[in-house]
Amino acid sequence: MPSLPMPITDVFVALADPRQTNKVQHSLAETLTVAVCGILVGADTFEEIQAWAQEKLPWLRRYLELPNGIPSHD
Repeated sequence: MPSLPMPITDVFVALADPRQTNKVQHSLAETLTVAVCGILVGADTFEEIQAWAQEKLPWLRRYLELPNGIPSHD
């Protein structure tokens, strides 16, 4: 019986988050997932990743929570 593929966010959940907790607005796993997806569709810069993600926000929210929207390219 074939196994189900692992959600990409599960790969990133195990990473230690070096950011200051009180300054975090976006999940590290979700931020990295958005970045990887953007790169896979051809985005070459942080600005292009953000623009793609803003355009695809409804689709991304089918898979990610993104309670504070798309992270800034900064």
